[in-house]
Amino acid sequence: MRTIILAFALCLPGLAGADTIRIASWNIEHLVAEEMRGCRPRTEGEFQRVRDVIEEVGADIWLLQEVESEAALHRIFDPNEHVFHVETRSPRASYPECRNMPGERLAMQATAVVVRDGIAHERLPDLDALDIGGQGRLRHGVTIRLAGEQPLNILNVHLRSGCFEGVGRQACGDVFAQLPVLRAWLDEQDGPALLGGDINRRLEVEGDVFWTLLNEYDDLHIAGAGIRPQCFARFTEFIDFLILDDATITAKRLGSFAETTFSGPEEDFPSDHCPVSIELDLGRL
Repeated sequence: MRTIILAFALCLPGLAGADTIRIASWNIEHLVAEEMRGCRPRTEGEFQRVRDVIEEVGADIWLLQEVESEAALHRIFDPNEHVFHVETRSPRASYPECRNMPGERLAMQATAVVVRDGIAHERLPDLDALDIGGQGRLRHGVTIRLAGEQPLNILNVHLRSGCFEGVGRQACGDVFAQLPVLRAWLDEQDGPALLGGDINRRLEVEGDVFWTLLNEYDDLHIAGAGIRPQCFARFTEFIDFLILDDATITAKRLGSFAETTFSGPEEDFPSDHCPVSIELDLGRL
């Protein structure tokens, strides 16, 4: 693997109150606990490659998407060293077959936050209003609050797929219904806030209407703005983001945005997304 890092040297906190933390977002692609099950069946060797990516990134807080359960997280993180928060949305009674994989079925695709043990924080209620209509069809946002003199509120989301640009696709109705839910959450925070995850939208396309509306007060900042992704040759725009408000951007360490990419043929990559990460100096919040 190689890591594209525009960063100062990494400083990993091991205890609550440490000044510098690394936060990463990764759509881990159909993560289940068992080997050779689901729409991205993995051997033990492939699970190990996922663990290797996690170790390479070295994040203290992970915003993850497409996780079936806490048991799936135990497969790739040491439960003695991490705290797990999986969205509370209930699994469906049944799931459709995976594309081009007769007999294999889609699993629950939940959002989750994983925090290194020793980092003081609290779990907040899910942002369940992202499930437009309340049918359990769309993913909740998982929220936590880091403790400190100036607490930091963090929201991990995985928005509706299928409306990457423009407004004309069928999925765009749901995506643009989720937008005011995100804006309302940002407006309700009484301190610094970070919104991250798989937005499923190319926010940096010139004039993107979703980003224009979300950032209507010009108070939000895309970490790594202007940097092009290197994960897959066919993709020239990010859809995974770490977005900081005015209060949080002051804590971002200059040049710390990183995209961790994979070596080898694309068909052997450990996920169909690459992790993105930043460092925050919590003492500057």
